Amino acid sequence: MAAIIVAPDRPASLAEAAGIERAIGNGMPVGGAVIRTRRVPVNALADLHGMRFAFVTAGLKSEHDAISAAATREGVLTITSDRTCVQTGRCVVAVESAPRVQITVNRAAARAVKARFGSAFLMLVKEI
Repeated sequence: MAAIIVAPDRPASLAEAAGIERAIGNGMPVGGAVIRTRRVPVNALADLHGMRFAFVTAGLKSEHDAISAAATREGVLTITSDRTCVQTGRCVVAVESAPRVQITVNRAAARAVKARFGSAFLMLVKEI
């Protein structure tokens, strides 16, 4: 189960959450597992308990500290399209698609949630 952290009152957050849900559909097979999503309101971060990773949607900059604290406490890997969240060490992975695909990983944030990545993946990403 993957969380989609969303602010129900922010259109950009809702739009990105809907896009993630469309991409994953009723479940995305990955290896021997199937990824399914559940929305977690930004004001209910205790609901991250038991999640393996969470998508941090757009427009949540003012909540990045709280999201980071909850993710660290629960050992949840955070993925976002907001590079500043990763640059500031509040999120673990940023995925950008324009002008070209770029994946950025923050080493300190990854250590904080005890995330480990394979060497093949790390050869494809930018680490900061």
